[in-house]
Amino acid sequence: MLDIKLLLENIDSAADLLKARDPDFNIDEIRRLDEERRRFIGESEQKKAEQNRASKEISARKKKGDDISDILDSMKSLSNEIKSLDEKLDSVQDELNKQIEALPNIPLPETPVAIEKSGNVIVREYGEPKKPDTWDFPFRNHIEVAEKLGAHGGLDFKRAAKMTGSNWPMYRGGLARLEWALVKFLIDRAVADGRELIIPPYAVNSASMFASGQFPKFREQAYECSDDDLVLIPTSEVPLLNLYRDEIIPGEILPLRLASFTPCFRREAGTYGTEERGLIRIHQFHKVEIFSFTRPEDSSDETERMRKSAEKLVEDLGLPYQTTKLATGDLAQQAAFTYDIEAWLPGQNAFSEVSSVSNCTDYQARRANIRYRPEPKARPQFVHSLNGSALATSRIMVAILEHYQQADGGLRIPDMLRPYMNGDERIEPGTDEGATQ
Repeated sequence: MLDIKLLLENIDSAADLLKARDPDFNIDEIRRLDEERRRFIGESEQKKAEQNRASKEISARKKKGDDISDILDSMKSLSNEIKSLDEKLDSVQDELNKQIEALPNIPLPETPVAIEKSGNVIVREYGEPKKPDTWDFPFRNHIEVAEKLGAHGGLDFKRAAKMTGSNWPMYRGGLARLEWALVKFLIDRAVADGRELIIPPYAVNSASMFASGQFPKFREQAYECSDDDLVLIPTSEVPLLNLYRDEIIPGEILPLRLASFTPCFRREAGTYGTEERGLIRIHQFHKVEIFSFTRPEDSSDETERMRKSAEKLVEDLGLPYQTTKLATGDLAQQAAFTYDIEAWLPGQNAFSEVSSVSNCTDYQARRANIRYRPEPKARPQFVHSLNGSALATSRIMVAILEHYQQADGGLRIPDMLRPYMNGDERIEPGTDEGATQ
């Protein structure tokens, strides 16, 4: 949530910055509500001043023994007017709060200004993207590679659909072990980076979703429990942020660096294209999240630190990637600045996001009321929060399946993951094919 006072005091400059995210953004309704709010405050204060003067006059008359019946009637009328004005003020303030709560974060100056994602800026490239026609054997996309590994060693979407529905993944045998190896590798790296590992609840309440910026805008994408105020987490950014909701963090422990491992659940509402089959767009996936709370002056440096950590993971898995700065129109609701790390997926003939590192400044901290004391007795200030994927396993698994496929249908295991698979060098092809459809 934006700083209401700062927003209203600089409403025109804020409007210009928010239009960089959405050209259709209109500040007029907020401006109108703020003017109403100010008018009701002024009228209410005027009536209360009259009420105070009347109270003093009543006191003076009583001392003289004068009749006060006329002024009592006036006081009753004033009281009713004040009550009505305060009710109107509360109503306007509630609506103004809702309008401001729905606003996205204001982009940082280093964010490229463009409405479309075509305005994203590539800042780093690593490795040589390999085209499907450069393989020494007929190239298979990740679904075809998984089919060659068989239903007992690859992906089994067919039986997962029988259990749950379409676009819910199920790993079996060798690929299940590879998925778990990938998770353990990512966790070890996060811990080695000095992060405290958290395995949080996989469901949170609506207050937690609001604090992170997921609600109200993205409510339709969430899996909500109908009988409880619980939501399956779309990302572990949500519980990690809310770990310190309504708390004051001691300034001396900042930056506070955390990591988590969770499944993530998203409706991904909309129509699926043929290019989004398999693991590209699914309702459940695993992710190791990295998350930091920092002092405001340190958040830009922490963004760079997190970017380098995510990039190193993709490099060590031997995958080509590019890093882009997202343009204003491509930012998530809560983000003021974002790097996307995009691995090369040959089957898509495109780069695809496997990590997104975002500086959310104090936007989430205001919604969650998370503060710190710069000094032991200083007035609390809002922290900055940052999050990043390190990494989401589904699209990384797509890249691994396609880059490490072998001519006979087997899959070579990346060097970094072999220690987590008892030294195995590859997953053998299977015999039970066709279960990925």
